[in-house]
Amino acid sequence: MKVNTIKVGVFEMCGEIDDIETVQVKEGGFLNLHPGLHDLNGDVQILWTFESGRQSTRVAQMHQGKIYTHYDKRLTGRVQLDRDTGILTISGIRTNESGLYKAVIIINTHISGWRYKVDVYAPVSVPAIRSSSAVIVHTSTGESIRGNLLCVLLCEK
Repeated sequence: MKVNTIKVGVFEMCGEIDDIETVQVKEGGFLNLHPGLHDLNGDVQILWTFESGRQSTRVAQMHQGKIYTHYDKRLTGRVQLDRDTGILTISGIRTNESGLYKAVIIINTHISGWRYKVDVYAPVSVPAIRSSSAVIVHTSTGESIRGNLLCVLLCEK
């Protein structure tokens, strides 16, 4: 763990930040990000943000015991923040929601942060394999050659 400056919006705070953890999730699945907290009690504040390119978006926040998840219309109804553990869950995750997710946690006067590089990948289609199709090849000399095409691979959505 190293001490670093955390920039959240226009605020900069000094505190502990863990290295970036990479998370991969299939499009349409659930993204669960764990900030390493258990049984939150007392004066705890958590702010989850998402960065993609030059854009930073507030995703969820716990402040004075209240949970706020209504910051971005694209995420409406898909974001949950667990009051006891600080775990952020996004359901129906989309490929355009790949990027850097950050959690800034303030417990009393101690500030810490977690960073996750999230890669959302599209599901791969199931290939349909067909074999032993008869073919006739016509050469430039006018010959016809009969044979079998061994394998054709088709990927369908």
